[in-house]
Amino acid sequence: DITESKENVTADQELSSTDHKASQSESSAVGESSAVGTKEDDADDDEEEDDDDDDETKLQEQLQTLKGDRIGETMYSERFVLSTILKLSQLTDQQLLEDDEEFERDLCNLWDMTIEPDVVRFLLQQEAVELFLALAGRSKDFRLMEILIGIVGNMCCVEEMHELLHTQNEILLALCDFLSIDDAPMLVQLMRTLTTLFDRSDDERYCWFAVMKRADNLTEKLSLILATSTNRALLEHTVETVCAIINRFTEAEVDYAQLKEFYRLFGKSCLLDGLFEAFRQLYPPISSNSSQVATGSGSGSGFEEETLTTTDLKTMRRFMEVHEHFVVHANELYEPHVEELVQCVYRVLVALCSESMLFPLNKNHVSILVCVNNIYSGIMYHFHVDSFTSMIRIYGMLTTTPTTTTTTMAPTTSNGSTRSKDNPSSLPESSDVMEEDGGEFDVETASAELLEAIYFLVTPIDRDIIRNAVVAAGFLQPAIEELCRGMREAMDGEPLLHQTCTKLLSAFEDQLQQPVPQASTATK
Repeated sequence: DITESKENVTADQELSSTDHKASQSESSAVGESSAVGTKEDDADDDEEEDDDDDDETKLQEQLQTLKGDRIGETMYSERFVLSTILKLSQLTDQQLLEDDEEFERDLCNLWDMTIEPDVVRFLLQQEAVELFLALAGRSKDFRLMEILIGIVGNMCCVEEMHELLHTQNEILLALCDFLSIDDAPMLVQLMRTLTTLFDRSDDERYCWFAVMKRADNLTEKLSLILATSTNRALLEHTVETVCAIINRFTEAEVDYAQLKEFYRLFGKSCLLDGLFEAFRQLYPPISSNSSQVATGSGSGSGFEEETLTTTDLKTMRRFMEVHEHFVVHANELYEPHVEELVQCVYRVLVALCSESMLFPLNKNHVSILVCVNNIYSGIMYHFHVDSFTSMIRIYGMLTTTPTTTTTTMAPTTSNGSTRSKDNPSSLPESSDVMEEDGGEFDVETASAELLEAIYFLVTPIDRDIIRNAVVAAGFLQPAIEELCRGMREAMDGEPLLHQTCTKLLSAFEDQLQQPVPQASTATK
């Protein structure tokens, strides 16, 4: 029995051992199967990640390919710019753009592209400015010159271009040499270039006077353009350039040691002759038929347009600013030109004697009246009846017309500044944006300036002359009394104020002395 029991135990142990081994074998098989499945899943995930990486890589390569031909952050092509420059460098002196319309179109596209700073910087890296001016200098094709100078003008909107012209100032002097060329569209672009450079340069970093005083006969060349051109756009842009030169060299670059040299170079009679002739060309003298504006309420002003345009107003302002500056700082220049200056001021004043031209009031109007005030304070003893009556009429309009006047001025002039037909966006003309800055403050400022101008005009003149002027103009007593009231408030403390107001009111002395007649019963 004992033996049988041992055998049974041994058999059970062997069976248990066999079952355990089988279980281990099954577990091992399941483990191996699970491991194989995990490896397969990992392989699939790796393949998907590889596919995503490949897609991302391809996308980056495509973007890099596209970006590789882009200039900076723009969508413009480096290849196009380089090929255009290359073809430009291969032009011969005898070739004309009119014979190759496709290439002219490419150049105009490049001109448009230079409103983007990144494109300008790319051109500077290619040293394209030197090429442009060299080609323009030797070319006989005015259209090519216009486009190339226009491109350079656009480039002057970027600081790096200022740095180039300042460090390599021979380039700027070469630009000034083009002032001798008799082609209006090209000269318009040249004037825009110079104006942009002087207006946008850092005041402390760049001293342009040291360069410009080396330019050959700069004042004489500008004067000749003003005196002889009949192109409206060129005259407008030339006076803008003259104004920018004066502002830059006498205010922005404040160096009192150089002021004497500036007036020696620029304060010349030929410049005044050119300014007066250009003004007459743009705004012909008032005809006898339209003189009613100065003495009555007629609507004629000598302009073909019904109203002044923004360009007209800005151009008049620039003429006045130039004359104001020279009257204040170089008064002796005007000794032989006083009558012309007075007529110029009158022409501006009579243009403002209509509500449609005076309102809505903005900084241009106010600046013009500031200039008129300063001019008359510098040329006392030169009384002009029509200017006097125009000032009083404008003052009356300022004090009686509500500031909410909604009349708008025409944005452009029919004969105003014209851009190239192939390049309508050639150079940003920030100066052509009207500053809609009207309101009570401007009315008060304009009125105060007019009152001072009338004071300076009337004070040194004989009482009878003033009396006759007031009577001839037909002003009513309440209007002159209001004028004197405003003058007393604005100019309180002036020693001759009472005497001036007495002159103005002298036209009504007879009315004040006459007894008031008794009204009849019927009249009552």
